[in-house]
Amino acid sequence: MAKKTTNRTISNENEVGKLIKLIIIVTLIFVAFYVLTILVNKKDTPEDNTGDDSAVIQYDEILIGNIFEQPNKEYYVMVYDDDDYNASVYSVYLSNYSSKEDAIRVYTAKLGNYFNKSFKAEKSVLNTNDIKKLKFKGSTLLKIKNGKITSSYEGDKIMNHLKEIAKEETE
Repeated sequence: MAKKTTNRTISNENEVGKLIKLIIIVTLIFVAFYVLTILVNKKDTPEDNTGDDSAVIQYDEILIGNIFEQPNKEYYVMVYDDDDYNASVYSVYLSNYSSKEDAIRVYTAKLGNYFNKSFKAEKSVLNTNDIKKLKFKGSTLLKIKNGKITSSYEGDKIMNHLKEIAKEETE
């Protein structure tokens, strides 16, 4: 009987030794990864950083669902349809208009955006200020004042209005 007790004590001591070794190994691995993470994420000193790495947040593209919630009192929203071949021309006119000193803010929204797809329809519904009823057939330019649509332009009327406001810039 004495032999069995001795073997169990030695066996328990071996298991405790293995457990301590395992804890030490896991701790060393953890410390190694921690040190490696610090070295990889170490920030450059300002004198080493020659470029501007700051993030730029753009505020010009909005979701159609937020069309009436913009902070400006008066603004344009250009809703682009992906199939509109005049989209690049609209962008040029809007860019020229936006560079004016007294230009009102211009936001854009893309009908092809996943979150805007519910606003695309076979027939436009623009004479509403209820966002749930608002629908767009294609590219549309909206002028919004105090959270309400005051003017809307579709098709050739978009180009005519953009030419008109761009012309005001040169006068």
